[in-house]
Amino acid sequence: MFDYLNKYSIHNHLNQGITVCNVADLTAGAELIKKILYDIVDRKTALYLSGGHFQTLYEQLAKEEKLLPGAVGLIDERFGEPMHLTSNEKMISETRLLKYLTYRDIPFYSVLNPHPLPNGDESDEEKKRKAYAAAYDEKVRSLQTIYPKHIGLIGIGPDGHISSIIPNRPDFHDPWFDQDRQHLLVSEFNDPNSHYKERVGMTFLGLSMLDSLIISVFGDSKQPMFEMMFADGSEETIPARFFKRPEIAKKTLLITDQEV
Repeated sequence: MFDYLNKYSIHNHLNQGITVCNVADLTAGAELIKKILYDIVDRKTALYLSGGHFQTLYEQLAKEEKLLPGAVGLIDERFGEPMHLTSNEKMISETRLLKYLTYRDIPFYSVLNPHPLPNGDESDEEKKRKAYAAAYDEKVRSLQTIYPKHIGLIGIGPDGHISSIIPNRPDFHDPWFDQDRQHLLVSEFNDPNSHYKERVGMTFLGLSMLDSLIISVFGDSKQPMFEMMFADGSEETIPARFFKRPEIAKKTLLITDQEV
């Protein structure tokens, strides 16, 4: 990924060890990410996608039909029935990228594939959510053994959340920070009092297993988040501070239209 930047003399700088590329806007950002993916993704690569503003990128990838990874998965997902209205998978499907992957016989691994539940209890939503998280954790671990290269596309929310790792609040403690979940690559939670609701996604450990992290962040609303992210403080307050860990920063590329 960094070889591509050097090869084509793309201006970049370091901020606390993270490589930063400033571009004009979201369209330019999608174009740069697309070219980087074409350069570094091959059949030995597991590529993990996020939702949000990556829609423009996925539409281009589907239209050009050049991307050839070994497998594709998701960084995180809003829990619910498969292909529910606000799921990341549904958004990606609507860009026609999943149709292209099927055409090229590239497997796509959904977080929301049906899984057997304890005692066959389909009515217990908590058990169901935990079963989906456990099954996806197992799938990510299996992909780690099959593919030698793993790349993730990730966004950062205005509050500094990444994947489905959200900041602690007075009225909600994110269980992903608890010691008994530190061994998991994928976890889940239910936060009914906020817009997050039910989520399943990669943990800090899961993200740390990726070889390259491409962060895409756009819009003036994200500038206050960047100020908090690059300030000193805990990851429990601003999860995006995870990217400043020295071992993570050296494999992280941040593409943004903000001054960072």
